[in-house]
Amino acid sequence: MSNVELIDDQTWRRDAGALSARGRAHELLPRIWGIGSAVIDVAMVLTGFLLAYWLRFVWPDDQGAALDVTEYARMGVSVGLLTSLLFIHHGMYDGDRLKSWPARLYIVISVLSTALVVAVMASYFVGDERFSRIWFLTGWGLAAALLFVWRTFGQRLYLAVRQAVAPASRVLIVGANELGEELARELSDSYEILGYVDNGTDLNGSANYPLLGPIARLEQIVSSYAVDEVVIALPASRRGQASAVIARGFRRPVAIKFLPDMGDLLPQHFEVHHLGGRPYIGFAPAARVSWLKRVVDVVLGAIVLALLAPLFLVIALAIKLDSPGSVFYRQERVGKDGRRFGMYKFRSMRHDADRLLEQLRHQNEATGPLFKMRTDPRVTPVGRVLRRLSLDELPQLFNVMHGEMSLVGPRPPIPAEVGQYDDWQLGRLRAVPGMTGLWQVSGRSEVPFHDMVRLDLHYIRNWTLGMDFEILLRTVPAVLTNRGAY
Repeated sequence: MSNVELIDDQTWRRDAGALSARGRAHELLPRIWGIGSAVIDVAMVLTGFLLAYWLRFVWPDDQGAALDVTEYARMGVSVGLLTSLLFIHHGMYDGDRLKSWPARLYIVISVLSTALVVAVMASYFVGDERFSRIWFLTGWGLAAALLFVWRTFGQRLYLAVRQAVAPASRVLIVGANELGEELARELSDSYEILGYVDNGTDLNGSANYPLLGPIARLEQIVSSYAVDEVVIALPASRRGQASAVIARGFRRPVAIKFLPDMGDLLPQHFEVHHLGGRPYIGFAPAARVSWLKRVVDVVLGAIVLALLAPLFLVIALAIKLDSPGSVFYRQERVGKDGRRFGMYKFRSMRHDADRLLEQLRHQNEATGPLFKMRTDPRVTPVGRVLRRLSLDELPQLFNVMHGEMSLVGPRPPIPAEVGQYDDWQLGRLRAVPGMTGLWQVSGRSEVPFHDMVRLDLHYIRNWTLGMDFEILLRTVPAVLTNRGAY
């Protein structure tokens, strides 16, 4: 063995040990961050609500003044735990994907509002109406401020600790194209992006990182720049040369990552099997739905129908006084596996709305086969209010009780829309349609049709009962803010 080879081998072993230690730190730090920040989140919410309690002199003789501080603390902890659980869904404890400050602010306000609404509803549902509304609002404001300040400071502290204990891995991207640039942008917060390796570039000078050389020099570039990870961003037709270099190996420990061609099709949970010496990725196109989903639909649907019966009567009377026609509007929709059914809504348009649709088709403001207008002349005055508050959707509870719909799921399309679907978009018909879903809580009409289908497919492939409850909770602030409702 030559002296040069011996030196390279020692360097390889030293780098391997350093990378191994760094890898363990990278695995441990996010877990510590997640658990620690969750505990502090609950503490911040509790502190906000306790501060509101001690400031109760602002509203003397308040109805909740006689309550003991422990009762207020118990409510603060309940709101804090709900907030922490909702933060999990929003990725607030993911140390590898930290949020920008606008995203943090939006998530804090949205999640804390949802948790507060649930806590208020629960307190009234169990008959405990002694808590002050002013206390709730003051506690919400103080908790939101404390959460945002802590989240901003905590994230900076975590970044500083991570950089000191486990410096960012040096990443090389093979593929100077749009996908490579997108990956570099996404990974730049957690990794040190060195540049691109490719035989040419499609970025036309717009790249934020340099082109370090051709694929033939990949091994030399990895050694020269002490690369820790190589990310392959080439299409399958161009991976041959890179695969040949990777197959030979490198003179330092390097992790290889690439995006599968099935990218958007892969769910969050899948299995890797080894059959006949080859690795296979196994997953189901649609997640298996538990019978508990139907139980939740029936129980919650029955409760909501019973509670909203007086509201149904008021809305029916308002519709009758506002314009001629029936109270309910029954429209043919497409459900699971293409089965058609009649979906019920409170009538929000003129009785001849369907006949006028073709005359307004050229004014469509939605993308894809959907039809949406912000100022649709067919909508009645009462109907406009019902749509803004999403009250016109309430009769679909009857469809839920009948089993044609679910509380959560993709929105059921009309047959004419399905006739314009591309093949991949038909995948959204694999699930029972719902009254609310990821589309509604993500902006409704403001979300382009293409993205709406992707949201539906994500829901279908990754369904869990917890996801349903999360969407139901997020529906409350989405309805109250009227985002995308018209």
